[in-house]
Amino acid sequence: MSIRCLVVTPERTEVDREVDFLTLPMFDGELGIGKDRAAMIGRLGYGRLKLKSGGEVTEYFIDGGFAQVEENVVSVLTGRAIPISELQSDDAKAALEEALALPAGNADMQALKETAVMRARGMTRTVAGH
Repeated sequence: MSIRCLVVTPERTEVDREVDFLTLPMFDGELGIGKDRAAMIGRLGYGRLKLKSGGEVTEYFIDGGFAQVEENVVSVLTGRAIPISELQSDDAKAALEEALALPAGNADMQALKETAVMRARGMTRTVAGH
């Protein structure tokens, strides 16, 4: 094990463990991180976090946020980190339908709707790929 992964939500630390490799859902695509990766800070999108340790893979839905990589420590700050095993396809589809039905009468409402749609689509993709 060579990388320490920390996933922190407003409520608690969801993950604090050593992994061999991980994949982050960045806002512009997936980013794989191995040992001794260069330091970076990036914006997370809505999608799948994969943690690989030996032959075991653990996956979470990440609800946006930020990631920092420094000296083999990956820190993820996110609104929610949900184990993929706890997500249901019907719930993800319902969230997308609700997001698409939100009103968008002004710029603020449009921004809230776009965020809700991106979150629901990320959750739908994550569940479908599992």
